[in-house]
Amino acid sequence: MARSVEGRIDLSPREARYDESKLQVLEDFLARRIEAGKLQGASFLMARRGKVFAHRALGRRAPAADAPPLLPDSIKGLASLTKPFTATAIMQLVERGLLWLGQPVKSIVPELDNPVHGDVTIWHLLTHTSGLPPDGGYLCEPYPLPRFEWWIREKEWVQKAVASGPVVCRPGEAWNYCSMGYMLLAEIVSRVSGAHYYDFVAREILEPLGMRRTMFEIPEALRGELAWTADWQREDPLRERPDGGGGLSSTLPDLLRFAQCFLQGGELDGRRILGRKTVEEMTRNQLSGVPAFHWGKRLQDYRHGLGWGFFCDGSTVGPATFNHEGYGWCSLFVDPVEQFVYAHFMCDANAWSAEVQVIPRTIAFSGVM
Repeated sequence: MARSVEGRIDLSPREARYDESKLQVLEDFLARRIEAGKLQGASFLMARRGKVFAHRALGRRAPAADAPPLLPDSIKGLASLTKPFTATAIMQLVERGLLWLGQPVKSIVPELDNPVHGDVTIWHLLTHTSGLPPDGGYLCEPYPLPRFEWWIREKEWVQKAVASGPVVCRPGEAWNYCSMGYMLLAEIVSRVSGAHYYDFVAREILEPLGMRRTMFEIPEALRGELAWTADWQREDPLRERPDGGGGLSSTLPDLLRFAQCFLQGGELDGRRILGRKTVEEMTRNQLSGVPAFHWGKRLQDYRHGLGWGFFCDGSTVGPATFNHEGYGWCSLFVDPVEQFVYAHFMCDANAWSAEVQVIPRTIAFSGVM
């Protein structure tokens, strides 16, 4: 079976009050799937109270059989795990008095000043309750529309994509997973701050937190360290349409720094990016009695924060754990009760599956003592 490469750790699992046998269970589970060709590669990191006690990588970081190994600090596209960063940028502008959560989006983006979209607020976008069309495949449609392809290079993408089609419900009526809404939030960051969304996130979030290997545009010197499964994953996101729904690339150690900042109330290593009360607001459930189709699960009372989700389908994951996932696949799960962080990268180009996303985190959380 595939053998792991060890990353740097700060203390032993025993010192972190973690059952070390679960690490081997998790590694063996991933190694078997790599051996069977179900995964190209996989890596994971676990920390408690900010100290790393497990950090391992297995498999390859590119599709070719002779590709270099996936390493514990390899860079990978975060896809939808970008969304908590976008929400953080929005909340920074809220703290500065430049936005408010109930503010109609049309007051900033006049293209949406119409009877169909006029009632959508920033809060609706953050909580996926705007009524804008969800991501392709969310409604289990057999032939999803390519929502982000034909207009991707158009400067008028707001008019041609967001404002041109029908909505699926009135604002606030239902939770529909909507990356388009987070692209719109990124556009709001650009219009309100006066800086391009990518530059704002780098200056106001990544640099203060010391996330030196997290970026939208990967420099040539680092491209060889990128883990990818499909050619399009090696392309930088376009500046014409700021991708607040999925444009970042990062590493597991950098994701820990972002998570730890939230566990510490918005501050890390003496640098504060958010106030404690703002962090509390972002990481609490914002919804009550809001239904969600949720890829066929038909939930009647869905839970979601501001940028963070509560995807706790895993029998060992506590209900207070805020988290997010990203295509291709990656996860960041943050348990404020246990002061426990679990992050993983799964190099896989297939559709979402519990085998890739749910089972690994269930094993990981089962070792917390």
